[in-house]
Amino acid sequence: MHTQAKPSIRAQLIHLSFVIVVVSIALSLVGTLYFSLRSEQAALDNNLLNSASILSQVPMLQEALQGELSIDELADYLDDTILHTSDIDLILVGDTSSTLFYVPDRSLIGTPYSGTAQAEALAGASPYTSNETGPMGSDHSAYAPVRDEAGSVIGFVIVGVYFRSMAVVALHTALRLIAVGIVAAVLGSLLAQRLSLRIKESLLGYEPDAFARQFLQREDILDALEEGILAIDSDQTVIFLNDSAAEMLSLDRTATLGRRLHEVYPRSTLDRILRTGQPEYNVSMSSLKEIRVLADRLPLYENGRLAGAVSIFRNRTELTRMADDLTGVRHMVEAMRAYTHEFLNKLHVILGLLQIGDPEKAQQYIMDTSQTHREAVGRIMSQIRQPSVAALLVGKTSRANELGIRLVLDRESALSEDSPWLPPDAYVTILGNLIENAIEVLNQSRSSTKEISVSIRESEESLLLCVEDTGPGVSPALRSTMFQRGATSKGKGRGTGLSLVQEVVEAYHGEIRVESESGVGTSFFLSFCREDPPENKE
Repeated sequence: MHTQAKPSIRAQLIHLSFVIVVVSIALSLVGTLYFSLRSEQAALDNNLLNSASILSQVPMLQEALQGELSIDELADYLDDTILHTSDIDLILVGDTSSTLFYVPDRSLIGTPYSGTAQAEALAGASPYTSNETGPMGSDHSAYAPVRDEAGSVIGFVIVGVYFRSMAVVALHTALRLIAVGIVAAVLGSLLAQRLSLRIKESLLGYEPDAFARQFLQREDILDALEEGILAIDSDQTVIFLNDSAAEMLSLDRTATLGRRLHEVYPRSTLDRILRTGQPEYNVSMSSLKEIRVLADRLPLYENGRLAGAVSIFRNRTELTRMADDLTGVRHMVEAMRAYTHEFLNKLHVILGLLQIGDPEKAQQYIMDTSQTHREAVGRIMSQIRQPSVAALLVGKTSRANELGIRLVLDRESALSEDSPWLPPDAYVTILGNLIENAIEVLNQSRSSTKEISVSIRESEESLLLCVEDTGPGVSPALRSTMFQRGATSKGKGRGTGLSLVQEVVEAYHGEIRVESESGVGTSFFLSFCREDPPENKE
């Protein structure tokens, strides 16, 4: 079945413009004709009455009616008057018996006037108008009595115009209006064409129905995505929210659109993009439903002006859990590897003591070593309940011991298993890089005291992380650039650890403070405060 194509917006606008102009012309024509003809009728009546009144007082008419002037002389005078007066078609003069003394058609002079409207004039009435069919056709005329010097009525005078002349006036008026309408229709069509072009440009060249169809299709596609999308304009008003975002954020989509961002999501920091104009990627956050998501937040520009921001959510609850598990396993593997190296070293010591015939010392060495490791690992596991972080600290402790470096966890340190401040991978990135940097620095140092101290203090109001070493300190030349990617004193291809630490801290709105003294050591202090909790990153 063939479906007829819908007219283009240009054709629709031109057709609409044409209809509006035609209807406007029709209404204007009727109204204007009505008022114009009424106005012209009034002017015509006034002109006819004045002309009739003036002619009734002309002495030649009085003399002709009294027989003092020949009819030919009167006819010549009145012919000349009609000839030079454009708005008068005829003049009739008759006596009291209605005999015509003057008619433009001279063959009718001396014949009786066939009408009856002159009766009031012969009765002495003031000048008046009337429609009547006279000897030369239908006309609209003014009637006035002609009086002698004594004031007696001696005849009448009629000044009129033919109905055909009035029709011509009406026709000319209508033609003028039609001409104006045609010009208006042409101008309206041109303006409609320009308007249609501007509308199509604003719709990216699509017809409105095609644009609407594509808009609805793309909206359906966005709603079908697993990723959530939330967009705001420059006034922080929510302008788009797809189904996935509404579900992840536990929001009513219909009630959310058109409202201010912080009215529907008070903890959001998406409006920060409106201030900075900078995109943010892979920001970890917890939604209102307490599921783990990652968000990319991008500024929206319109004609070079920042017009809003959009956030794209990705539900990573299960993936994050798996990553946490894998991260914990990885650090457990590192810890076991370090233990293996350390265990082999200790086996060599025990073997040597046995070979030199000193089993008592070998037994004591075994007991001391077991007790030391049991206490160190037990304390870490009891204070640090997050498996990935605990595994990291155990592994780094063993690695440090292999290198003759003492790594200790502050006895006041504590970290819950479900820490709300940072996800496990963020803790691992921060502590892993800071501890590894300290191990490498101390391994190359000639200092007699090689020690690393780690402190993790978690409370309801803040999180404090501290890593201190007894190394040679950070040189003044490196101190200003130490957090830049590639800035290092270790050689080419290094220098990413501290930059990663800074990226994580900035992503979770924390602060870094570094204290370093040459020959004494370096301390890194990281703090996260409740004023901007890390779980509220959207």
